Amino acid sequence: MSSIARHRRWLKGLEANQLDGFLVSHSPNLSYLFHFSGSAGLGCYVSGQSYLIVDSRYIEQANAETSNCHILLAEKSLEDTLKTLLEKLSSRKHLRIGVESAHISWEQIRRLQSWTTQINWIPTSHLIEKLRMIKDAEELKLLEEAVRIAQQAYQLMKGEVRAGMKEIDVAGILELEFRQAGGQGLAFDTIVASGSRSSLPHASTTYRTIREDEFLLVDFGIKYQGYCSDLTRIHSMPKSVAPSIFAIVQEAQREAIAHIRPGVCSTKIDAAARQIISRYGYGDYFKHSTGHGLGLEVHELPSLSAHKPQEIQEGLTITVEPGIYLPGKYGVRIEDVVTVTKTGCRILSNQSI
Repeated sequence: MSSIARHRRWLKGLEANQLDGFLVSHSPNLSYLFHFSGSAGLGCYVSGQSYLIVDSRYIEQANAETSNCHILLAEKSLEDTLKTLLEKLSSRKHLRIGVESAHISWEQIRRLQSWTTQINWIPTSHLIEKLRMIKDAEELKLLEEAVRIAQQAYQLMKGEVRAGMKEIDVAGILELEFRQAGGQGLAFDTIVASGSRSSLPHASTTYRTIREDEFLLVDFGIKYQGYCSDLTRIHSMPKSVAPSIFAIVQEAQREAIAHIRPGVCSTKIDAAARQIISRYGYGDYFKHSTGHGLGLEVHELPSLSAHKPQEIQEGLTITVEPGIYLPGKYGVRIEDVVTVTKTGCRILSNQSI
């Protein structure tokens, strides 16, 4: 799907929601709509035109990389320039302009409402994020490369890990390998949790020393041209023995993946993994969702959980990551990335790594 096609889908969404315009501030959404990779900007569609407002730090970058929009340089602030634009374009009629309710503060809303413009600011819920769920061929290639780079780096890291290292040392080795393999940044803070700390699903990486009879839970991902990877692996030290729950988590993941195909409700995929884990008596020790969407952000729609039903569609790219966490003992999570095809799904990551 071309950037023009993405933009047209967005405009159709505005029309369907009876909106005359839309204000965009969330950086991943600016990237999706306009190919803008800067960290600060305001996008606005009004009176049949799309505008991207940036300050002097980003004007050269915006002119070089963006599409589907007119670039405006903010002389004072982004909001001042937006206000001037809207005062000019909304002087003759009332306009309904949507805002990203998940990404705008109450303070910002109050400022917008204080302007003497004839605008009704309309909250919307994930209007752009819902478009982002379905990945086109270009996006899928970038996601596959992000996964490949992360796996290559992890393979190299495994050969360098030694007992006596600290968790933070291992994370540092992995992150250096990310850069050398072509990663352009971290998708999130790398998790290296050793021994009993692996029972913490989202442990922070610490200065704890790793013993030769322990295993490591390593959760890692990189960004490549804006797109994220997200994988979790269990790395065994020379004298460690894989716990029995490892095979259970593997089975749960296989069962969840087997349920992924267009038309299935996301809750059924979550239930498939949860039923396996519960069958072995560990149902109370799997407390997070089975997976989530992946793309310009490491956590996107949809959620593979019991509480957020969503029909699975071709083109979704999602993680599948069941886990069992035994407090004070250890935990196991296995996470891979799949994309939904016409008849099922394709696993983008190499499960043997």
